[in-house]
This record gives sequence, structure tokens and C-alpha cells, in this order.
Amino acid sequence: MSKWSDDRFLDSLRESGDPPADDAVARLRAEHGDAAVGRAFAQLRANDSPLPADAPAALTEFMRDAGGLPAWASEARLERGGNAFLQNALPSVVVLLASSLPRGYAAPCLTEILSISRDLEQHPYQRLMGVVQLLVNVSDAHAFGNHGRAVVTAQKLRLLHAGIRALTVTFRPEFRARYGVPVNHEDMLATIMAFSWLVVDGIRRLGLPLQEADAEDLYYVWKVFAQVMGIHPPGQPDDDSLVPATIAEAREFYDAYVRRTNTMPEGNRYGVVLAEDNLHMMEQLIPVVPRIFGLGLAPSLCMTELMSREELARVGLAPMPGHRLLRPLLTGVLRLGQWTGDHSSLAGHLAHLVLQGMVGANRRGEVEFSIPFTRLDLHGAAFE
Repeated sequence: MSKWSDDRFLDSLRESGDPPADDAVARLRAEHGDAAVGRAFAQLRANDSPLPADAPAALTEFMRDAGGLPAWASEARLERGGNAFLQNALPSVVVLLASSLPRGYAAPCLTEILSISRDLEQHPYQRLMGVVQLLVNVSDAHAFGNHGRAVVTAQKLRLLHAGIRALTVTFRPEFRARYGVPVNHEDMLATIMAFSWLVVDGIRRLGLPLQEADAEDLYYVWKVFAQVMGIHPPGQPDDDSLVPATIAEAREFYDAYVRRTNTMPEGNRYGVVLAEDNLHMMEQLIPVVPRIFGLGLAPSLCMTELMSREELARVGLAPMPGHRLLRPLLTGVLRLGQWTGDHSSLAGHLAHLVLQGMVGANRRGEVEFSIPFTRLDLHGAAFE
């Protein structure tokens, strides 16, 4: 057993937040008020656009001081990881929506935070396509360059999480005593695992080919993203001791996280609602005519193939009857969706365009992150 399943170490992660982001949000609010902050932040898109000239100093200084890549990050390996994702874009999105997210809903410490806005319940497309947008931002060919999409997205998410921590005091006053610091390092790591280790695990559960080196490179992208998200010892942005280094460590961490946080439905009513709405959202993504002719069962089939009976039960769901008969069809379709080539290939660009097209069709363009200061501000906010 390593520290990744050591409760004392994991407890320390649960008590760790993001003081620089918290201080920046408090200063923004104190100096400019909620309305002014919202206007300034809305001008900064989740890409490589520069800060507006009239951005508040607190925002400018946080984005400057938050920094970019850790010194140890390898540009070549980040590129390989982006390629590995694009080669598996379709199965990755299927795994994310049909397994990673609902598996996360089994943890009340996550669903309590999500329930503040009830965003998935009232705006399912907005929230779920926000998740796809995050995939696009982090897998982009130049995502980790200077002011790249992944770096800017991480900085904005840090501010968003700081706003959520401030709101939790008002809307979930009992949260701190029950679950530790809101949006803490342990929960953030578990969320990042939804995009990395759980995607790798899901591809393998489907029996699709994925080389070990490609899996490690795919995970490496999200390991670097976790570092840029501030998951490191205070004041030590190059220290990677708080993020699992390999898939084996990621697996050990997530297994421990499930042991520490997951409950059954009776102890997690928000998780059941979120899982049901997630399933309904996936069903609605299928056009009406194919849905009438039976393809509406595809999301239930995907969830049944990707989640164990126990994992389904934790969020109040049951396996789809007869799913084993349809498994070859599902894996055949997803195998066709595994691209070959790299970022410069037509297939790689097409995979990226398909993902961005999903966002454009459902979100009217790119996701805009914002800092929430009231409960209503949380509606439509995309965060994991």
C-alpha cells in the first residue's frame, strides 16, 4: 500500500483548498462588486485570448501569478497524450458520459456541491456539453502552450472553484464539518480521474485496443492539467507529490476514493437525480427517428457495459436486460470510431471538430466559465 490509499494522506488532501484563488476572488468582489467582476470575466474566453485591457488588477495578477506548466512537463509527451486522446475520441466521450460521470455521482461530497445549482437537472445539455468542452480545451494541439486553452481554462476553473467555496458556506453550511474543504484536492483529483484513469479503464472494459504507452501518455496530459489546476503543496507549483504519477497510482487512488466516499442511494439522493438526468440527457442526444427504432436504448446499453452491477446500484440504476446480446454491436461501432494518426492528420482534426461541434450545437458556441457569487450565478457554470 502506498500513500494513495493511506487515509491520513488522503485526509490531508481533503483539508487542502486553493488560497491564492480564494484570495483573488475575495479581492475582486471587495474592489469591484459582483456585477463588475462578472462583466470583466465574461470577456475572457476559455482559449488563448488575452485579458481585456480593462480587466481588474486582481484578475490580471492572479492569471499572471498562477503560472503555466510545471518545470518538469514534457511538450513532446503532452503532444503524444493529445494524439492518444484523438485516436480514441469517440469511445472516450462515450465512456465519460456513460461511466465516468455517473460513477462520480456515487460520492455525496461531489453531488452536494453540484446540487447547489441543480445545473444538470435544469440544464443538462449545458452542463454535459461543458464537460465535452473541457475535453476539447485540454486535448487541443497547443493547449499547454503559453496562454494556451488548457492553461487558461485551469486558471479560470480555479477562480470558479473559489467562488463555489464561498457559496458553500451560505448554501451548505454543514458541508465543511461533514466533508472537509469544499472543492478540495481529493475531490478535484477524483474529478480529474473521470477524464483520465476512468476513461482508460472504460476503454478497456469495452474490450477496445489501447496500448499501455498510449494510456500512460493520455493520463500524463491530465496529470499536468491537475498540476496547473493548483493541486500541489502551497507555493510549490513544480512539486508533483500530490498527483498520482502513473496509471497504477491513479487506480490505487481512485479505488481508495470510492472506499472513502461512495454510498448507496439512500445516503445520496442528489446522486440518484444526477445519474437519472445524465441518462435522460444521453437519450435526448439521439435523433428522434433512430430513437423510435430502438437506438434510444444505446445509453442504457453503454452504462450497463461500462459499469458493474454494484456501480450502477450506487446511483439507483439497474443493468439493461439482454445487454450481452448487443455488446458486439456496441464495441464494433466504437472500434470504428478509434482514429489513427496524429494531430496533423485529417482524422485527428475531424475528431476535434466533431467534439467542438457537439458543444456548438448544444451550447451555442464555446463554454464560458464565470465566477459565481449567488446561487443563480451557478446555472450553466461548467465545472468538474
